[in-house]
Amino acid sequence: MRVWKGLVGLLVVLVTISSMAGAANLEIRNADGAHIFISALYPDGFRHIADYDISSNDYKIVLNLADLKNAWQEEYRKNGTMAEPLISVTIVTKDGRIAVENVNFRWDKLPSSKVIYPKFKSVSPAKSNDVHVMVPEYYEWLDDSYEWSGNVILTKVQPDNTSWGTVDYSYFKNKNVGFKVYVFVDTDWTGKGYHIISKNDAGAHTGSFATGQNYYVWMKVKYRYERWGVYCAGDIYYKEYIYVIDFYPSTINGGTSKPEDAQTVPVDDYIYEGTKTSTSHDIPYYTFTLWNLDQKEVAIDCLKFIEVLKTLGKISSKAASAADAIGLFIGVNFEYDDTCGFYCSVRLYSNPNIAHPVYRAVTQAVDTTPAIYISN
Repeated sequence: MRVWKGLVGLLVVLVTISSMAGAANLEIRNADGAHIFISALYPDGFRHIADYDISSNDYKIVLNLADLKNAWQEEYRKNGTMAEPLISVTIVTKDGRIAVENVNFRWDKLPSSKVIYPKFKSVSPAKSNDVHVMVPEYYEWLDDSYEWSGNVILTKVQPDNTSWGTVDYSYFKNKNVGFKVYVFVDTDWTGKGYHIISKNDAGAHTGSFATGQNYYVWMKVKYRYERWGVYCAGDIYYKEYIYVIDFYPSTINGGTSKPEDAQTVPVDDYIYEGTKTSTSHDIPYYTFTLWNLDQKEVAIDCLKFIEVLKTLGKISSKAASAADAIGLFIGVNFEYDDTCGFYCSVRLYSNPNIAHPVYRAVTQAVDTTPAIYISN
């Protein structure tokens, strides 16, 4: 590593890289005197890759992501999973303020720069017998982690007793979808960046349901939990991550009953889609597609994984209680570069001249996000 001081006192840290064309640049604003830890999301989870003392209010870092790219290329070769770069930045101060910010880059858009304005919060040190003098003065470590694979509900249809219909759901090979990463510090969960994944695999399901019959579409995903310890000038703090580290398009399936390990997200409200009157038994009176949505994100369950973590004693009681209180879910961004990774359609039919009010679910935790749950 080489360090230069600029003429105006701006400290710039340059990590030597083999090709500047692959540089990921970070600018940290308004954090003079703090310490920064930098982690990158690898196929096996977050790894610490660098840390620095911040010595100005406009601190610049150039990151070498060659090892990260090699790791994901190897993962794609072996298991068919590729991911865009996700960098997690933790900034701590000696007076007990912490900010965790996750930043997305894109391989095909490097070199590129991202500016971080830390959102600090004051945090009390952990009450732990592990607190002791450490060298160096600042340090972070992976304290615990756990992965679990289970089914998530992608779509749920609850027709009235005069309606029947069809559902289509698919993933397009090698298209990006982003799973939001959630971080717990002290008292609150926040959504910070996306784990953007593409798969060398496709998957699809087409199903139909009879009059008044519920229908579900599901898919298997792999969740990951991490708890990190952060040592800062004699105090220890903790941060906890929950995210989907992988998904499996070939497992997309559906039926009139859901798998035992799958559950829906808590529904906080229903959007009234209007009252639709059928004109013919073979023309749908209502059609839903992802393009109906005014945002490019949908919700899948996270609370089942929280229950698994609680049973195993992995997650802190504060983090688990906060997740339950808000009904934590995983947001899934299904569109990048004007291309959808997932496709979904729901069509409802009935005999002619019957009016049907139609509703679509919305859930709210860290963000307000639609769930593909259609009912009437």
